[in-house]
Amino acid sequence: MKLLLPKRAYSALVDLAKTILYRPTPTQASPLTCISVHSNGRRVACGTQDGRILLITTSTGKLQLMAKGHEALVSSVRFVGEGSKLVSCSWDGTTRLWALGRTVTETAIMKHDAQTKVLAVTSSSVKGAVGARDGIIKIFSKQNLKCLRNIDAHKTDISGLAFTSDASLLISTSWDGESKLWNTSTNELVRTIEKQKERIRSVAVSPDDSRVFLGLHSGSIVSASLEGNSKPVTLKGHTDMVSSLSVDPSGRYLVSGSWDRSIRVWSLETMSLLCREKLWTALTAHEWGPRGERIYSTHASGALATWDLKWY
Repeated sequence: MKLLLPKRAYSALVDLAKTILYRPTPTQASPLTCISVHSNGRRVACGTQDGRILLITTSTGKLQLMAKGHEALVSSVRFVGEGSKLVSCSWDGTTRLWALGRTVTETAIMKHDAQTKVLAVTSSSVKGAVGARDGIIKIFSKQNLKCLRNIDAHKTDISGLAFTSDASLLISTSWDGESKLWNTSTNELVRTIEKQKERIRSVAVSPDDSRVFLGLHSGSIVSASLEGNSKPVTLKGHTDMVSSLSVDPSGRYLVSGSWDRSIRVWSLETMSLLCREKLWTALTAHEWGPRGERIYSTHASGALATWDLKWY
């Protein structure tokens, strides 16, 4: 792996080592499309293109449980209820709630008028949000999946949703090129954060809620102030759409994955590239482990990979 470390960044990242944690069997081969890491880091949930949800043990890479119910690609999945439940959404136009035990049991379904693309939940709120291709955001109860409010948010596909740490604000992004900030108490628009001339494909927010990161269709990443008190900064390097973004728990590092078959780590202190790794296939989604020592990524090949970060 080629490391690109500025001289003043040698006290930060020193290595990024890949391990293939899970590979599908020939009879169950399907691209992995999304991921959620349990708060204890012991298992991950991954959605597949053929409508399944896989629960994989992180210590062994073994398939623990499988959920079947969706009739199309699972576009987003999140652990809820302190990890005792899952909520998922799909291109079949449904959001589903699952109870986790010795088996996975579907307990509720919420229907949409369009394919659903992205979910957002947070432990600090009893509510979640799901976005669809018609530009509608549904605010729902995490307990029973009851729809609490419809927000006519964007002109076309909702591509990203992220709550701030206290869940008082919700960030939405869309293929219409806009990112917006919503008050979750009133469900009213606070302001438009950014307007781009191309599709926004992914979003992440810093742990201190100061900045939002937008992954664009062209491969650029835009870092914008959530309060609008500074000019946006653009990070360039990817040559195809940025499919996934996440900030580590310390707020120092941004990881980006792309359909250009690369994963990149950026310093948010210097706003510069620290390292990159070429991949064997497109990266569809990724998420940091709960302690920030590891990244989990899903791939179009159907594999689940881990990336161990080693620091000085």
